[in-house]
Amino acid sequence: MRRCVTFWVFPLIAAACSYGTNTSGQVEQFTSDLSEEERACVEGRLLTGWDLNLADLDGDLSPEEEIAVDTATELCRLTANSSAALPPTDNENPQVSEELLQAPAVFSPSDTPPGEDPLLDQYWLECGLGKAKACDDLFYSAPRGSRYEQFAFSCGGRRNMDCSLLLGIDQPDGDLNPLTPPPGDDENLDRLWTRCSEGSTSACGELRLTAASGSLYSQFGTSCGARGTTYCTLILEYDGEPPSLDDLNPTMDPPGQDELLDQLWELCGNQDARACKDLAKHGPADSVYVKFGISCGGRSVAPCARLFADLQPANP
Repeated sequence: MRRCVTFWVFPLIAAACSYGTNTSGQVEQFTSDLSEEERACVEGRLLTGWDLNLADLDGDLSPEEEIAVDTATELCRLTANSSAALPPTDNENPQVSEELLQAPAVFSPSDTPPGEDPLLDQYWLECGLGKAKACDDLFYSAPRGSRYEQFAFSCGGRRNMDCSLLLGIDQPDGDLNPLTPPPGDDENLDRLWTRCSEGSTSACGELRLTAASGSLYSQFGTSCGARGTTYCTLILEYDGEPPSLDDLNPTMDPPGQDELLDQLWELCGNQDARACKDLAKHGPADSVYVKFGISCGGRSVAPCARLFADLQPANP
């Protein structure tokens, strides 16, 4: 199993900060504040998922070991925190902090970056200048709870909404528009393309879920029919979820084909937007892993951080 996990770990090294403390060095930095039950959980996950013995990890961790310990710790804490509650269900409590939701009132586009990380500072400056991709890069690279994350979520101190729609974004291939005719390569996908171009949120989502990753069909669905956003219900009348979502739900078990992807699956199912993004990005092309990530854990085809922010809390 470790050989299989190693194959998927290297593409995720850059994303390691998304799931925990973002530190390096001693294993105690990850596990010193764990309860006995949580530590036992981490030991078990490391042994079964990565063939690592926590007691043998001493000194500086390798990148693979750091990601393994970090992810196992995050997952065990998540399991412990949710053990006394009902499992999350479709479109239940949002996992977005008040600091994120209030960020537009706190920041302005011209604010100076914190100066704690050169790359994040550069993303901050570009986001402040109105570059939607920089805002997204900043959000998914920033430490949780940081000013970087808050600034990015508000599209540079503007609004809490899809930055690509608010700020504008180049369309794939440069010349797509809602009137662009379907490619003609697949009859079923052509029908979905036509319905998406006519404003069907369901058809756009189904294109995103069923068309080959990176294809023109997928790009057209992702951009809501070349309308400049990945959040179709912000600009189109909702007409139902994609039929393929019937096969997915937030509490379904992971496929069991790859230990690391399975753990990202569980985090995504528990409304971790970063995990959903990494699952969609690093899962095998056109696999159920990718579909689960794209659909924010079987909920909806939308930018997951935005979707989770928009979910209404359950009534007490």
